Amino acid sequence: MNTLPKKFHNKVEQRDVMDVLRVLPPACLDMIWGDPDYGVGINYSGRKYTSKWEEYISWYVGLAKECMRVLKPTGNLFMMNYPKQNAHLRALYLDDAAHGVYDYVWVYPTNVGHSPKRFTTAHRSILHATKGKSNNFYKEQIAQPYRNPTDKRIQGRIANGSPGRMPYSWLQYNLVKNVSLEKTFHACQIPQELSELFIKSCTKSGDSVFVLFGGSGSEVAKVKELKRTYLTCEIHPDYCEIIRTRLKNNFIKKEHRMSSIMQSRRNIGENGKKIQKQSDLIDRYFRTTTELYDDLEWDGEKLDIILDGDVIESYTHSDLSKIIDGFL
Repeated sequence: MNTLPKKFHNKVEQRDVMDVLRVLPPACLDMIWGDPDYGVGINYSGRKYTSKWEEYISWYVGLAKECMRVLKPTGNLFMMNYPKQNAHLRALYLDDAAHGVYDYVWVYPTNVGHSPKRFTTAHRSILHATKGKSNNFYKEQIAQPYRNPTDKRIQGRIANGSPGRMPYSWLQYNLVKNVSLEKTFHACQIPQELSELFIKSCTKSGDSVFVLFGGSGSEVAKVKELKRTYLTCEIHPDYCEIIRTRLKNNFIKKEHRMSSIMQSRRNIGENGKKIQKQSDLIDRYFRTTTELYDDLEWDGEKLDIILDGDVIESYTHSDLSKIIDGFL
C-alpha cells in the first residue's frame, strides 16, 4: 500500500532534500535511493557544495537518520558514496540504527584517476540498510542466469522453477560516457542499468521511491518507466530543468545532451577560428587601403569604419565577402 501523501506523488521539488524529508510522515516510503555530493569539490554546472569533513559527515548522518524515520518497516535504503564516507556513516550511525546493513560495490573501468603511488580507484560503495527483518526483496525480478546451467544441481533448481541466481555484491557497469545519448551535462551521472537493478530488487509497480538527489534525472526517469511513484529533490535550477523536461517528454532534450553540447563547442571553436581569421584579414585590408581609423564595428549586418566617433564608411556582408576573396 502506498502511504506517501498524494501531494508528494510524482513530484520534483526544487528545494533542499532535508526540508522535504522533515515534513514527510514516518514510515511512508518503500525505497530511498541516495547518491549525494561526496564532499570532494565536484563542480556542478558552476556550483560546489563542499564542506569541512566533520560538517559533511554530520550532515550525512543526519540525512540517514531522516531517511530511516520515513522508511517503512518493509522498506530499503540505499546510499552510494565513496568508501571512506560510507564507512563513517556505517560506523557512526547505520550499524546501530538499522536492522541490517549490507555493503555492495559498483565497479567501473575508468581512464582517469591513475596514480604511480596507488591502485586506481574504480568503484563506489553502496550501503543497503533495512529497518526490519521483513524487508521487501524480490529475487525473481533481478535474478541472473546461472553460470553453470549444465551442473546437475543447477538443472534441478531450474526444473523446480528457479529464475536464476541472485546478483553478487559487486556490480560492474560502465560509466556513462560523454558520447552516450543518455549523458547530460550533469557532472556525476550513474548508469540507468545500475539504478534499475536496485529499484527492481525491492519495489513493485505502484510502490514509492524517493530519489534524494535528482541530478540528471536518470534514476527518476527509470522509476517512472517502471511505474513506481517517484519523489525527488534538486536545488540546482539547471538540473531541475533537465529532470522536469525529461519526465514530461520521456527523453532528454538535445540541448541537455552532453554529445550535443560537445558538438556545439567544437562548432563554436571552429567558427571562432574562422571568424578570427576573417577579422584579421578585414583589419589588414582596411589598414592598408583606408586612411587612419580608430575601430571596426560589426552589428551583424554591416561593418562600420569608425574615426573620432563617426562612421566614415560602411560595408555589407556581401561587400566583405568580396573583399576577403579578393584579398586572399
